[in-house]
Amino acid sequence: MTTRRLRRAFVAVALALFATPATWGKPARPAKAARRKPPAAPRVQLEEHADRPASPPDASEPPDETPSTKQVNVTVVEIAGGQAYLQPGTQGGVHRGATVTFNRHDYVVVQATDSFAAILVGDRPLREHDRGTATTVRLESSGTRKLDAPKPLATWKGEWKDATPPADDQHPRFVPLGTTTRDRRFDVRLTALGGALLPLQARGSNLVRAELDARVHATPFTAPVALDADVAVQRWFDANLSNRSGSPGRPLVFVRELLAGYGTGGYYAGAGRMRYAARTLGTLDGARVAASLGDGVSVGAFGGILPDPTSGAPSTVANRFGVEMTYTRLDAPLRPDAALVLSGSMFGGKLDERRLSGAVNVYPGPSRMGAHFEVSAFDRGNPWNASPIELTAAGADSSVRAGPFEFGGRIDVRKPERSRWLGSYFPLSWFCTTVPATGAAGAPERCGSTNTLAFGTLDAGVELDRWSVVVGATRSGDLSQSGAANAFGTFAAARVVRLARVLRLEASGNYSKATYLDALGVGGGPGVTLLDDALDVGVYYRVGTLEYRSAPGTSLVQHTIGSSVVVIPEPSLLFAAQGEAVTGDDTRALVLFGTATWRPEL
Repeated sequence: MTTRRLRRAFVAVALALFATPATWGKPARPAKAARRKPPAAPRVQLEEHADRPASPPDASEPPDETPSTKQVNVTVVEIAGGQAYLQPGTQGGVHRGATVTFNRHDYVVVQATDSFAAILVGDRPLREHDRGTATTVRLESSGTRKLDAPKPLATWKGEWKDATPPADDQHPRFVPLGTTTRDRRFDVRLTALGGALLPLQARGSNLVRAELDARVHATPFTAPVALDADVAVQRWFDANLSNRSGSPGRPLVFVRELLAGYGTGGYYAGAGRMRYAARTLGTLDGARVAASLGDGVSVGAFGGILPDPTSGAPSTVANRFGVEMTYTRLDAPLRPDAALVLSGSMFGGKLDERRLSGAVNVYPGPSRMGAHFEVSAFDRGNPWNASPIELTAAGADSSVRAGPFEFGGRIDVRKPERSRWLGSYFPLSWFCTTVPATGAAGAPERCGSTNTLAFGTLDAGVELDRWSVVVGATRSGDLSQSGAANAFGTFAAARVVRLARVLRLEASGNYSKATYLDALGVGGGPGVTLLDDALDVGVYYRVGTLEYRSAPGTSLVQHTIGSSVVVIPEPSLLFAAQGEAVTGDDTRALVLFGTATWRPEL
């Protein structure tokens, strides 16, 4: 009995030892389902302040130490914009921050709604109807975070710089004031103009003028040869014009320029009628040469015969010659443009004119400043009592811009141009103030003094959005003679444009006080611009008073109604016309003017 019990106990111990031979001294091995590693807690992405450490959780709600998770099957229902949209959404337990697995690749849910969830697919594209699994996270187990308070606006002051205007990076070619640049091989401008003064009462006769003008610049050959012409056919119509004693001639054909030029490699040569012989001299029939010395400096020489000063016709009575030096640097900050001219003339086989003249202009930014002068030399014993050396002309002018404001000014002092050549065409009183000659009766008059005329003007304006205002004053007189005529005047003008896109309003006024006449006037009116600025029509009314010093206390009133029309049917064609009807205590008349310009593209 005892042996049987011992045998049973031995068998039970042996069976227990053989059942677990590798686990002696070790904890029991868990079941396969219990050995699976739980997934990592999902990362919750916060859009605001994601680069800052998260705030500690609210002490009143301690986080769940043992979050519960489970797997949810998800399906791709649409792919767009680099994102894949899955079902289900939050109602199925898939929240933002959950991990989604497709084909052993993990993705993070970036957005979630009740019905859908979205993931970024990047360079691992998915297809519609692909199936995967998502690890859900209980909302209360993900923890909450209190966002930081927003920064005050002052924190961002100066962080965003003002954008640079596109115009600051643009550098258009500078175009100086003056005639238009001739940069086309063929440049033709045809102009027709006419004007008429038609009195509506017995006093006076009709006065009409008509002109046809052609201005041509052509380079017809492959060689650098240019032809320039400015020729006009003009005619005056007046019943009493031919009866005026001593009136200057009015030729039917008037040639302002007819010049052939050749220029290459910094050298230039031209022959014919020059509109300007030099920067400070007028028309000359002859030749001119010039050469560039580099750095904006050039020198030139000219010579030829002087045309008739009354008609412009060619004449061999006198000739002029001289040299010129110019300096132009449009690429410099001030864009200087200067000229110095030394010239002389011959008349009757003797040296007549001797002049040194110059002009300079600078352009600081959008402003401009300029000055000019002329010094003349005269023979001793000249008929005008002129000093051997005189400053015969000087002046300065400027235009300064500062934002919406513009200020301008000009002063000019000038003595009459005097030469024996001009004295052969005009009486002595054209050059000086004459006094009776002493001695025998009938002796010719002589010069007593020479006028020194001065003119000055100041103006200021402002232009803001659609309106502008300009005010100014002028003054003229004689600096050498106290009893000579003088005048002072003021003016103002205002304009408002683009009212209802097409309408404008203008108003102006002026007042002047002079030696013989005082005047006051105001006026204004509307205008419209139609057909995409191809048609402009304006009307105006002006009322003025005139008071002659010879009849103090007597004011004469004038009323003027006028209209102007400008038509631009195409960029190369322009028509303009203006008419006024004037009526008042001392006059009734019509004033008409019209012009047409055609500049074809050749």
